[in-house]
Amino acid sequence: MPEKSMEMADLKTYLRDGLKLALGGQSISMNPVQLVRQVLLAGCRELQLVVSPVGGFAADLLIGAGVVQSIEFAQMGLWEHGLAPNLRRYAQEGRITCIEHT
Repeated sequence: MPEKSMEMADLKTYLRDGLKLALGGQSISMNPVQLVRQVLLAGCRELQLVVSPVGGFAADLLIGAGVVQSIEFAQMGLWEHGLAPNLRRYAQEGRITCIEHT
């Protein structure tokens, strides 16, 4: 059976502009921050982001870095801290396409 895991540093071979990237986790906990770091280090732009079950801290980092073109979500926030601030700002300014699935 083929290996289904890899080192984070090897991820760069799969990263490119316009990538559709799915992130799991929750609002503040269980966020793939190391993955976000690798995406940013690779210089990816115009990402199509999909978050499930809840988008939060990691997704908002990517949005705030200006590398997300669109985001699909059912819920995107930071629990008691409210709506994710970068998502709110980018959505209000029309800088990101939001596809909401509630």
